[in-house]
Amino acid sequence: MLKLENIITIDQDSDYYLSFPDIIKSPEEENTFFLAYRSGNGHHPTVSSLILKKSTDSGRSWKTIQEVELTLEEHGKVWNCPRLSYINEMLYIICDTKSGTYERTAQFKTFFLTSVDDGETVEILSTPIPGMVPDKIIPFKGKYFCANHKVKNRKNELIQLVSWSREGIFWYDTNTMAHNMNHQFCEASIVNMDNQYLIAYLRDNSGHKRYVYTVRSTDGIEWTKPEKLKIFGQRVTALKADKDRVVGAFRNTDNIKVSLFDHNLKTNRIKFINIDEEIKQNQYNYGYTGLADNGNEYLLPYYIKKDKDNPYINLAFVRK
Repeated sequence: MLKLENIITIDQDSDYYLSFPDIIKSPEEENTFFLAYRSGNGHHPTVSSLILKKSTDSGRSWKTIQEVELTLEEHGKVWNCPRLSYINEMLYIICDTKSGTYERTAQFKTFFLTSVDDGETVEILSTPIPGMVPDKIIPFKGKYFCANHKVKNRKNELIQLVSWSREGIFWYDTNTMAHNMNHQFCEASIVNMDNQYLIAYLRDNSGHKRYVYTVRSTDGIEWTKPEKLKIFGQRVTALKADKDRVVGAFRNTDNIKVSLFDHNLKTNRIKFINIDEEIKQNQYNYGYTGLADNGNEYLLPYYIKKDKDNPYINLAFVRK
């Protein structure tokens, strides 16, 4: 049974808007984790930095090891939403950039920041992956998949895409995961279920309080019709708990909380645990969680504002 054990603050600076954290565990060092998030001068910033922190004590303390700045004035773009992955023991930060503060007209481009020495040095690589708010890179049946979405037309219609690669280096194709004018699917989180199939959790961006949907695929190309879950939320970060269960951290729009769900894929039963609560005036500017498995616990970073001048980064420890 999931139980909230503790919450610590990772970073708090009243002068900067800290947001969109993600976390990953090192595949080589048992107690080592990496945390990435964006620092900026607002929710739609003109000045931004990607922050990479490292912990060697299972998330109890953190040290900044990278800070990569982009500004509209100097670079013509700013960082948006980072995700963390490993490919062939190489650490990846997957992050989109945008060319302006108005997302309907801004140009988006996805970059990889790669590191062979656990973040001590990084190389920035441009990619052909279209769209915005990319997911983690997910290995599946000898390929790699990365979900993303983009604005399709002037009506702000969204289309959820997934790009794939054979080796994780050259990205070959983009396929439609979900497309519906009424539901505006975006922000997919893909989970590999023992290389049998993929399940993705989707946000419906047609309004603020909307259900989360799932789609499935056995090849990463063809996807099932979206299925509605009894979860009101946004920006799910999902992980496989066991062969029949998925856990997911998310912005809970039913009660303005940061929450974690446990989804039984056989029975479709869903259990919840609430992590933290935001005040109503900040309901559009909190959450956007990460999630990492640490054996007998989950590490769940999120951003939250409450009564502070700007949002800050918290990390919750949830006992299994």
